[in-house]
Amino acid sequence: MSKLIAKEYKRFEDIKNMRENGLEFWSARELTLALD
Repeated sequence: MSKLIAKEYKRFEDIKNMRENGLEFWSARELTLALD
């Protein structure tokens, strides 16, 4: 598996959502845009 470069990592961090219990999740719709 390839490693994410800083630019890609930031893109995923920018669209990350977090629940009150600390669980991280991403919206499929936002991931589609991030992955082109």
